Amino acid sequence: MWLGPVLFISVSVFLWKYVGAVFVPELVARWLFAALPVLGDIKVVILINAAILYFAAYFVVAIFWIKLRQYLRNPFLAGLVLWLANVIVVLPLLGRGVLGYRMPQGWLAASLPLLVAHWMFARGLQFQQRRS
Repeated sequence: MWLGPVLFISVSVFLWKYVGAVFVPELVARWLFAALPVLGDIKVVILINAAILYFAAYFVVAIFWIKLRQYLRNPFLAGLVLWLANVIVVLPLLGRGVLGYRMPQGWLAASLPLLVAHWMFARGLQFQQRRS
C-alpha cells in the first residue's frame, strides 16, 4: 500500500531538485502566493501543506487499489490516468496550460518527468498485493 506513493514522492523530489522538473505542490503554492500575496511570510508552511494534500491523493489511490483494479485493470493505466489528470486538469487550473506548455522550460520538459514519476508510481502499485 505504501510502495507506489513512496516511489512517486521520491522520484518527484529527486527530479525536482536535481533535474529541474515540475513539482506540482510548488506550483500550487506559487499560485496561492499570487492570489494572496499576504501569505508570503509562511511560504514553507504552505508548500509543506500543498505537498501533503497532493501526495495524499496518491496514498488514497494506493489504499483503494484493490477496489480500483477492477475498473482500471492495470497499474500502468492507473498511472497514465493520474498523469493525464495532472497535465489536463491540474496544470491548466494553475494557469500553466495543457501539458504545461506555458511553463518556462516548455511542455516536454514539464510533462515528461511527471510521466516518469507516475510510471514509478505504477511500478509500485504493480508489486502491491492483498495480504490476508
